[in-house]
Amino acid sequence: MKIAISALHLKESPADGVSRFTYESVKRLILNNPNDNFFLISGRPLPDSLIFGPNAENIVIPTAGDNPFNWWYWHERKLPGILRQTGADLFFSPEGFVSLSTDVPQVPVIHDISFYHRPGDLPFIRGVYHRYYCRKFARRAARIITVSGYCRSDISEYLNVDASKIDVAWNGVSDYFSPIPEPEKNGFRLNLTGGVPYFLFVGNFSPRKNIPGLLRAWHLFRRETSFPHKLVLAGGRLYLNSETDRMIRFSPLRDDIILTGPIPHASLAPYYSSAEALVFVPWFEGFGIPAAEAMRCGTPAILSSVTSLPEVGGEAAIYANPGNTEEICSAMKKIVTDNSLRASLVEHGIEQSAKFTWENTAGCIMKSLQMAVK
Repeated sequence: MKIAISALHLKESPADGVSRFTYESVKRLILNNPNDNFFLISGRPLPDSLIFGPNAENIVIPTAGDNPFNWWYWHERKLPGILRQTGADLFFSPEGFVSLSTDVPQVPVIHDISFYHRPGDLPFIRGVYHRYYCRKFARRAARIITVSGYCRSDISEYLNVDASKIDVAWNGVSDYFSPIPEPEKNGFRLNLTGGVPYFLFVGNFSPRKNIPGLLRAWHLFRRETSFPHKLVLAGGRLYLNSETDRMIRFSPLRDDIILTGPIPHASLAPYYSSAEALVFVPWFEGFGIPAAEAMRCGTPAILSSVTSLPEVGGEAAIYANPGNTEEICSAMKKIVTDNSLRASLVEHGIEQSAKFTWENTAGCIMKSLQMAVK
């Protein structure tokens, strides 16, 4: 096949879930399918390290920026001509946008549709664009890929799309995530927190990540116990962060909140491995890569009991209602005080996370692409 791929989110150092999915899956599609030809259509010239193989080439459609107008112009005015010129059999969009102006079969990855359920989480214009066009994209698509069984059901029901048209390709866990020896954990913890145990959050600070809820639960944990655990927030600001900023600034425990800023993905393993637990209780999640990564590192996970996270954690995590401060706090207490529970979570978490590999992701994507052109 001649497969055109949107490389708008293809980056050497992916910093978010969509760009991570794009990098890991596109690399494997190219390397694992040497008899197919791939056109990586980007908004800027790609470095050689992102071409991945002799069966791939980069085609540039310059874009002025990452905003809804440029998204529309790139897909509706520029992309159709490139698809004709290349003779592409198929267009694959890892970020979920397709063109409404071409007859070439298209397969978008709709990572989730939280913008319908939580419209206030996105800046206004971006949210309007997503809510207006996502339904149109889903109807135009030859097939749809999503990242969890939860999202498959949600997309089918909310967008009125036949579930048989939607394929699931779970996210994966990169190979550099694994448990580290106890002496290394102690040394890392000493540098990060002065040797004090800590709870960990990994991700951006958008409203749906529920960092205010995490902060309230941690404050309650500290008030009700004698444990000194600090809170490490590993990630960066995204947008609409005022409540999170305010709670951190005025926290009575501000000195025990560690803001790392964005961390290179390959450097996250010791943060996970050295933590008492990952506490990841978002309001809405399409998959939840930090949950799978933490479990692969042998770290217990406290996860939201809603959306996709029970699918990711299986029987290997503790769950809490993201809106229930006491429930999240209770889970923290269990992790700290119940050694047998902790040991069980570590063992089963490593087993559960083994289900999530980028090789499996790429294989599921290729099957979906092949079905789209039959």
